[in-house]
Amino acid sequence: MKNKPNISNNFEINDSVILDSEEMQLLQAMKESNSIVTDSLIKKYQQIALTQKKRTKQLSMRLTDEDYLLAKTKSIEEGIPYQVLLSSVIHKWLHGKYKEI
Repeated sequence: MKNKPNISNNFEINDSVILDSEEMQLLQAMKESNSIVTDSLIKKYQQIALTQKKRTKQLSMRLTDEDYLLAKTKSIEEGIPYQVLLSSVIHKWLHGKYKEI
């Protein structure tokens, strides 16, 4: 059975939304819970997000046909686009995570 939410708190629900009993219980539990999120914690994570923001640059590079086909094949095996695979390999190599043998 569907119920109209009648909880007035920080959680705003559009009047056209119909919630079932399980959803009402979840909403009530959220209303009664105490958040551990403080203003200082929010500011801390906002600062972390700002400092960790990564910008990307587009570049063009030439590969041999063999390297291109190997990258495409490996990316299919990994289930990721070949550009992401190549970017990851370059990143790891530049940061010393790959060693020459």
